[in-house]
Amino acid sequence: MYNDIILLIFAIFVGILAGIIGIGGGIILVPFLIYFNYTIQQAVAISLFLNTIPNALPALYLYYNNGHFLLRPAIICALGSITGMFFGGYIGSKKIIPDKYIYRFYSALLILMSFYLLYYYCELF
Repeated sequence: MYNDIILLIFAIFVGILAGIIGIGGGIILVPFLIYFNYTIQQAVAISLFLNTIPNALPALYLYYNNGHFLLRPAIICALGSITGMFFGGYIGSKKIIPDKYIYRFYSALLILMSFYLLYYYCELF
């Protein structure tokens, strides 16, 4: 019960961040779930579930109403994403790549993204 409450509170925080800056699942929720002893596959599956309807539709509705949604690039990105997600989901769910390499790749990606954001948007370097 206690873990469910912590998970709910953190999910609200992730939802707020997803609505403001479009991040959440991969950058914030997955590491949090791994910290709470979910496997990488379980954490990714939960994050993917959230990216379907619960996270996407409320914020998309608001962005669409304010004229920020562009259909053509969204369709192009969706087609690429669907294709990539199919192959990535197959590789991840079948454990074709050992977990330790997935964790290493994911950690390196988060570090690189952190430096990218700090350098280009925060002008810290």
